[in-house]
Amino acid sequence: MSQANIDNLQLDLEELRNLAAQAKRSKVQQLLSIDIRKLETDLLACKQKQEASATATTTKPPAPVAGDCKRYRVELKEYAWDQSDKFIKIFVTVKDVQHVPEESVNAEFTASSFNLLINNLNNKDFTFVVNHLLFPIDPEKSYRKLKSDMVAIYLAKAKQGQKWAHLTVTAKRLQEIKDERIALKDDSADPQAGLMKVMQQLYDSGDSETKRMINKAWHQSQNKTNLLDGGAMSE
Repeated sequence: MSQANIDNLQLDLEELRNLAAQAKRSKVQQLLSIDIRKLETDLLACKQKQEASATATTTKPPAPVAGDCKRYRVELKEYAWDQSDKFIKIFVTVKDVQHVPEESVNAEFTASSFNLLINNLNNKDFTFVVNHLLFPIDPEKSYRKLKSDMVAIYLAKAKQGQKWAHLTVTAKRLQEIKDERIALKDDSADPQAGLMKVMQQLYDSGDSETKRMINKAWHQSQNKTNLLDGGAMSE
């Protein structure tokens, strides 16, 4: 690893830190924080690789450094959730996560969101972000735990005993759309157009999990519409 590459990584890191200091929106701050931690990890790995090369001898080549300075980022999608009186428990599927060091798995919590970052697992970085939680949580009492092929995230309820019908505000809103068939109040308006307008607004302002849920709801709605149209034609 050349010194020029390390210098470039250092400059990138400084610029990201400057951007984070200027950012106002919490979501932007969270995304920049994830990128900063990733770049810090990359820079450390590159420096260690350079030091290993500098101390190598001609008779004994240095052991290869795990991973590389350039890694892909993967957005995690497979998860399940449950709750107790004290915690919302989220189980995120991550194959082989038990083999990475504890310090490579970081979880950050706010009162209404959390993000998970797994550094350098099979030369990839994995992220899982959820915003707009249905109710407030206690960030200080929330934590994560490594399991076999899984990361368990424990969100401490700010109000113990409170029952969560949904994980996020967006999920609650989507359920309301599905159950009540929300549409525009104007009788002349197309109800389907009203429904799609609401879903589009949620999609535009949502995180990756929000978009996944809206896509699923959209496909279910389309399938139901096609079945109804087919039934009408057969009659």
